[in-house]
Amino acid sequence: MPHISQAGAVNIEYSHFPIGELWEPGFERRDDRPDFQTSEAVMATPGRIIVRSRVQEHTAHVVLALSGQQDQAPGAGWELLASVTYHPVYTGRMAAFDTTNGQARSANKPVRAFGQQVAPGEPTIELDPSHTYDVQVWAQGRSDSRERFEDGAPGADTEDASELEAYLIVFTPSGAQEPPSQAAPESRRDRLASRHGKPPLNAR
Repeated sequence: MPHISQAGAVNIEYSHFPIGELWEPGFERRDDRPDFQTSEAVMATPGRIIVRSRVQEHTAHVVLALSGQQDQAPGAGWELLASVTYHPVYTGRMAAFDTTNGQARSANKPVRAFGQQVAPGEPTIELDPSHTYDVQVWAQGRSDSRERFEDGAPGADTEDASELEAYLIVFTPSGAQEPPSQAAPESRRDRLASRHGKPPLNAR
């Protein structure tokens, strides 16, 4: 049985939302921009997995899972959207995020996956940073979500429009990597040089 997070709700804007690895002090921040010109439904960049919705703005339920078994279907109603590869860049703490407003909030109702009701709460999981992962993104309701939105599904124009789509992101270990290392501590001399363009006279 996969290890499953609690069920969260993400506020989607611009038809996408990220699953991101939480930055830890001591690591160099990764902020690689995804290529939104691509037609891919799911994009992986260092530190983030970007999932594209078929609706411009709405709220969707999101669950994260860590599985030891490849291609394990999560149950009726879920359709496989895409598969990507992810390499942890910090310590492996993954979370679902709103498009622009930080981490996802708790869902307003359970989500059924892998034969159980996933209770509302924080959609976070812990990956092993010494592993690489195959990531399968599953979706519910996505195939006709835009049409239902345009037809005026109940609550479609509110933050509670969570019936339009739901997403399940499943991580499965696929290989090994050298665990990401923390950046070397910055010396006072380097910090002052970075701030002022040159080191102070007493540090040259």
